[in-house]
Amino acid sequence: MWQGLDEFLHVVEYGSFTHAAKAMEVSTSHISRQVQQLENRLGSVLFQRTTRKISLTDAGREYASKLKTIKQELLDANNQLQGEQRRPKGLIRITGAGDFVASQVAPKVAEFVKRYPEVEVDIDFNSRNVNLIEEGFDLAIRFGRMQDSNLIARPLSSRIMTWVATPHYLTQHGTPSSPDELTKHNCLIAIGKRWRFNVANQVKEVKVNGNWRSNHPQAILQAALTDLGIAHLAEDIVAPYLASGRLVTILEEFQVGDNASWLVYPRKDLIPYRVRLLIDHLLASFTG
Repeated sequence: MWQGLDEFLHVVEYGSFTHAAKAMEVSTSHISRQVQQLENRLGSVLFQRTTRKISLTDAGREYASKLKTIKQELLDANNQLQGEQRRPKGLIRITGAGDFVASQVAPKVAEFVKRYPEVEVDIDFNSRNVNLIEEGFDLAIRFGRMQDSNLIARPLSSRIMTWVATPHYLTQHGTPSSPDELTKHNCLIAIGKRWRFNVANQVKEVKVNGNWRSNHPQAILQAALTDLGIAHLAEDIVAPYLASGRLVTILEEFQVGDNASWLVYPRKDLIPYRVRLLIDHLLASFTG
């Protein structure tokens, strides 16, 4: 009776037989065979198949909706019986990058694991835009504007970004009075070469260039402190150096107001209890 149901739901969630097979760590032919046998038993076609993609039929969509409800109720019943509501267990994979994840998110995750020692956590520091579903991550910490509609994004913390340089660098090369003047300066690039500014209440992007690039803010900070160029960094990172005078801010009147750190996770109907619990813990830790 239950044979093929899990494979079917994985195909629905991951959008293809190949991705479902990867998630379940089985062969694509196994997934295809199980779904085909399920369709044969039901006497109904669940997927429309073409050479390029698959899509649910009306019958498949209705069947998937009912199965998800049943599966969630089954998971809840198992959790309650096994005591997971009191003792969540299992692996949670998180991806993120930068000083914010290392210095602020990681300690809060550690508090969670200390409270629930049967939970395992794997934090991958990766600056690229990881595909959470395909690569098997439960959560991501991202910065800036969220554009992927397939993800749920919850704000963790607003971060004020500022442009800084050493007094010595500015004495040698001049202090820019407008974003456009940055094209004449050595800019220390973290991720992208387009920096965003608020100009006359509109967001303007300026393409910058420089001879130093790193995806770690501390590397950018150290380069700025050696008079190498202009950096765009979070205010909490540069605050001690602003206070001591080793760095100064520029272009403050052009700051944009939509910089935030986000907790991001896939739009799934079935989120493991341990992951839901960590989501609630992080949101409460930052906004509570």
